[in-house]
Amino acid sequence: MPIAPDPPVRRMDTLSIASFNTHWGVTLTGRPFDVVGAAVALDPDVLVLQESWRPNGEPGYAATIAAHLGASLHELPMMSDRNPARPRHLVIPAGPTGDCGLAVISRRPVTARHAFDLGHAPGDAIPRRFGLAVTVALASGASVTVAGVHASHRLWGSLPQLERLDHALRSLGGPSVIAGDCNMWGPPIATVLRGRRRAVRGRTWPAPRPHSQIDHIWIDRSLRVIDAAVGADVGSDHRPVRATLALDPPAP
Repeated sequence: MPIAPDPPVRRMDTLSIASFNTHWGVTLTGRPFDVVGAAVALDPDVLVLQESWRPNGEPGYAATIAAHLGASLHELPMMSDRNPARPRHLVIPAGPTGDCGLAVISRRPVTARHAFDLGHAPGDAIPRRFGLAVTVALASGASVTVAGVHASHRLWGSLPQLERLDHALRSLGGPSVIAGDCNMWGPPIATVLRGRRRAVRGRTWPAPRPHSQIDHIWIDRSLRVIDAAVGADVGSDHRPVRATLALDPPAP
């Protein structure tokens, strides 16, 4: 009887993702901290930054981080740095108005970019919130869409915005991740992100002595967690989160 060949080896795709609310690159007292060093040390394939500041509208520290990582940079401003929602002790340089918003930095090839309007929460000083998503190619040729978000701090605003982002990702199809400052605890979010789960569990805010997790990486059922962790207090009021994910191809 001929010997049956071994089944083909299934190749596992991995993707590391980190999210970090940079608090405009300053501490709670307005002193600059090493935001570039802190972000580069996370060493992810895809890095999502919230409150990424560009003083005077010029390239900001997100561009420097992308250069250090050898990655592409995708930015979406959401507010002026003259907005009163900026950090209280932030020193604004003279000159043209700057902006602040989301940045997604990717070492993996980006095949598509999407901006999703998440609407305005009553009482939010930011006119409209958006999700910024990039679809990245993995080594096998498969793709994963990573959506960065900074949801409203208004309790009645964050959950509808996260639900809208989830619906938008589902309409695109394919594996997807939501990463960012969700301004909400995990259990309430789970009620609107049905079919997703947290890749990271641990307290992230306020960074010096955190009592709550409001910074998250939410994955769908096509992904599994290889490892995950909450980072250290590096100067922002939030601690970063990082996870290595695996996308298993379908069985032959």
